Amino acid sequence: MGIGVRRERGVSLLEVMVVLAIAALLATIAMPSFARMRRAASLSAATNQLLYALNFARSAAILQSVPVTLCLSADGESCLDSAAAAGIGWLVFYQAAGPAAAPLLHSFRLPDDVNVHGTRAAVTFWPVARAGTTSTFDLCVGGRPAPPGRAVVVSQTGRSRVATEEAACAP
Repeated sequence: MGIGVRRERGVSLLEVMVVLAIAALLATIAMPSFARMRRAASLSAATNQLLYALNFARSAAILQSVPVTLCLSADGESCLDSAAAAGIGWLVFYQAAGPAAAPLLHSFRLPDDVNVHGTRAAVTFWPVARAGTTSTFDLCVGGRPAPPGRAVVVSQTGRSRVATEEAACAP
């Protein structure tokens, strides 16, 4: 047997530093994209929750034969007085009782960076398979970079849908 050459295995300090520098550069480049993706996911989840709440209110009105209201809320306990104010969520309750007098059927609080505005602060669904009022709810994300907002439209028949046009979000 001959004398073998001993080889060291591992990486040098210089190689580790180069790899860390490249990883830091890639992370710096990816951060804005990741932030935008996170905001878009928050907006998408909020839109789906609003569609669920509207469909739930419509179904509850028809099944229970009583009017059911979905209203925007700024505190999670009471309805907004004006459609001009921004909401941080919504409440669903039987119309006759009001949000303070009856247990809530459904409530939702939006993520911190998402808010909602409506052409009306509340929509009432009647047991005859129609909405009492039409409305458009604009869901918007704050911060930069912000994805385009989404608009949820409630028709006179009570059907809710996501509009093809962007929501009217303030820059």
